[in-house]
Amino acid sequence: MLVVSLALAIAACGAKDDPFVGLWWEPATGRRIEIRAAGDSYKVLYGAAKAPFPATRSGEELRVAEPLGGVMVFKPAGGGTLTLTAAGKTSILKPVPQHQ
Repeated sequence: MLVVSLALAIAACGAKDDPFVGLWWEPATGRRIEIRAAGDSYKVLYGAAKAPFPATRSGEELRVAEPLGGVMVFKPAGGGTLTLTAAGKTSILKPVPQHQ
C-alpha cells in the first residue's frame, strides 16, 4: 500500500510540473480543453463530446491532428497560460480555477 501511495504522489508531482496538463478555457470562445498525460503520451479532450485526440510533444510544443486534417499547436505562454494555434489563428488559454 505504501508503494502505491508513493507512486501516486510521484505521478501527481510530475503532472504539476508539466506546462500542458490541466483543464483550460479559452476566454474568447468559452471553450474548455482538457490535456492529460500518461507516461510519454498525451490526450487532448475537447468539443461537446470531450472526444480524446492523441497529441505529440516536441520540446515546448504539443501538437494534435484535428479531425478535419489541420493541426492544433499548444505552447506555454508564460504566467501559467498556453497559446493555441489552429487554422492560422492564435488564442490564449487560461487554467480553469480549481473550484470549478
